[in-house]
Amino acid sequence: MLLLTSRAARGAMSDLIRIVYISRATFETAPAANGVEPNVARILSTSRTNNRRNGLVGMLYYGDGCFFQCVEGDRLKVQSLYKTLLKDPRHRELKMVASESIKRLSFPDWSMKYVPIDGHMKRLLEEHGFATFDPYRFDHHLVERVMQLMQGVADPTAPDIEARASAPARNIDCDEKAITARRCPTGSGIAKWALAISVLALILSVITLVYVMTLS
Repeated sequence: MLLLTSRAARGAMSDLIRIVYISRATFETAPAANGVEPNVARILSTSRTNNRRNGLVGMLYYGDGCFFQCVEGDRLKVQSLYKTLLKDPRHRELKMVASESIKRLSFPDWSMKYVPIDGHMKRLLEEHGFATFDPYRFDHHLVERVMQLMQGVADPTAPDIEARASAPARNIDCDEKAITARRCPTGSGIAKWALAISVLALILSVITLVYVMTLS
């Protein structure tokens, strides 16, 4: 019973999802202050506070009046956040372009990473024939390309995080050892098990041989 309960609890903790959604801003874009549009800066501040409280992580990109955002974390919390976003008057035409169960976090170090407009994005758009950032015209392949790009760009607005690219995606199965005290198998652990099995097999062989000799 305890084993089943433990497995159920672990399954619940592993129920992580990633959603990627786009929307259009309802506000007029203002001159950037400290490298970030003022309205976007306020959204970032609120998102970071709320996501830290709820254990969520993610990324935000804003360009040409459009948002491209990703949120990762517990399924129920992410779904609850999305329902709240649908009512946010600061944007419209909210559309989810990706939703999937995950084992790894793409943005483990950021409650909400901000990705600035830079030459990398412009070149990616040009490769696909876009003069402006219009995520409503992106196909699934381009959405994935944008996500990959976002992981490799530093966040200039996070003073508490070293300005660097996203940390390698973490394996959630291994990360749970901090909560469940269950460690992922290591090379030394597997070797010890193999040795124990070999010794046990040898003992059984000796016992079998002795038994056969007593019968003859």
